[in-house]
Amino acid sequence: MSKTVLESNLSKDIVESDEKKDSYKALFAIKNYSLLIAGQLVSAIGDGVYALTLIWTMKVLTGSAVLMSFVLAGEIIPTIIFGIFAGVLVDRGNQKKYMLIADIFRGLVILSIALLLIGGYLSPWMLIVATIITSSFNALFSPAKTVAIRKIVPEHLMARAQSLSATIQTIVGLLAPAIAGVLIVYSLPTAFIFNAATFFISLICIAFIKQKSLTEKSETKLNFKNFSVDLKTGLKTIIAVPILRGMIVYLVLINFMLAPVSILFPMFVKNASELAIVQIAFAIGILIGSLTINFFSKTKKIIPMILGLILLLGAFATLAFVENIVVVALMVSIAGLGSIFASIILQTLFMIKVPREVLGRSQSTMRVLLESSKPISLLLTGTLLAHFSISNLFLGISIFGSIIVLLMVLNPAISKESNE
Repeated sequence: MSKTVLESNLSKDIVESDEKKDSYKALFAIKNYSLLIAGQLVSAIGDGVYALTLIWTMKVLTGSAVLMSFVLAGEIIPTIIFGIFAGVLVDRGNQKKYMLIADIFRGLVILSIALLLIGGYLSPWMLIVATIITSSFNALFSPAKTVAIRKIVPEHLMARAQSLSATIQTIVGLLAPAIAGVLIVYSLPTAFIFNAATFFISLICIAFIKQKSLTEKSETKLNFKNFSVDLKTGLKTIIAVPILRGMIVYLVLINFMLAPVSILFPMFVKNASELAIVQIAFAIGILIGSLTINFFSKTKKIIPMILGLILLLGAFATLAFVENIVVVALMVSIAGLGSIFASIILQTLFMIKVPREVLGRSQSTMRVLLESSKPISLLLTGTLLAHFSISNLFLGISIFGSIIVLLMVLNPAISKESNE
């Protein structure tokens, strides 16, 4: 009897020891996390395919840079309008329900686009409306997923989870453009059907998650007063972090300068295959950046971010003078490397500095602030392309972006914080 008890206790200790290990095996041993991350992987591939298919469909339908800017603005504006409110909602509980709702509606809307395209009924305005609806539910899904990961994953495995999410995004960045290129060449409706299917697969994965904390609701009733308080908390939390507060204006301006790239590349390339090559090259740069960012672990926080922005802007400046697709792909890879340097530092600061209980609304607030300048920039780009060449716009982005980076470096508040 005592031997059985001893063996039972020993077995229990081994299980607890495995649970406390900081390893990917321990991470995947969490069934709910495995389901969530599987859904994220599938839907992220679908998102990558959708992003290319959407802009290429508008180009095929109209060939208009202005309407292409409308459809891209349609992706961003709902993030600004609904994103911050979505963060407040998901922080108050029932994250699983919000993710399920988002997947259902996104899947149905994308499937509708495919059917309209097959029937020959799809018009530009329908594509823009569908984009707005889909993006609105994206704004709900993203913070819900972030909070869900924080609730499912123990603190000692959080770094592993963040690393795995970054790896998935890199894999998706490599796979999605290649898949999109093949599907678009085959047929545009097939690409949309593929994207709709990924949302439904994600829906099934999330439906099987059994985590009580993801279905619990806040005991405090949501009214206008509480909603306003929660809304202000997200902004106050960001402002309370010195380095985030110091950089936010510059990051918004940089986003304004870089937003036109999403229009320029589809107009720059000759066909869908070249667009896929450009996207894959960007993902390769991100992969290289993800692997080399650790070399800067002992440097000031600001150094890899500034280096990343310099590489990004320098690559775009070079694109103003080249047309060969091989050289273009090389420059885009360098831009991808630079972008991930800046992005990882910002994400790391955000995850470390922001308290867990306000992470959802704070993430949404930050996202809204960074995205707020993009619609104006995109709409302006559509007009500018009627008067300036794509090369001139690439050069302009680099020049004005460099001025913003210089001002950020010279800001004493940012320099002081980055020394810590």
